Amino acid sequence: MRRVDRRLFTRTIFSDSLRSKTDASRAAPLPISDAATISAPHMHARCLELLLPQLVRPNARSLDVGSGSGYLTVAFALFGGTAYGIEHTQALTDLAKTNVK
Repeated sequence: MRRVDRRLFTRTIFSDSLRSKTDASRAAPLPISDAATISAPHMHARCLELLLPQLVRPNARSLDVGSGSGYLTVAFALFGGTAYGIEHTQALTDLAKTNVK
């Protein structure tokens, strides 16, 4: 998780401005749209911990349902496999695409 700057994934669909480093690293969910949040860092860490045996397998593939800003999807991909994210709104899909670039 240290390889992905969470701050870059905490902007909202309403604003391109980044949150402060202190705000982005808070141990709490942060809103990214009117109906979605980026989960707290410990939740992402736990997810990665539980999936680690699968993520490091050769040709691993992962699907992040409700990928939001794309943060966890990028973290999945950094383990060497292929990661896919899916979202229920076009605004969040666009936000994730922007963040992943």
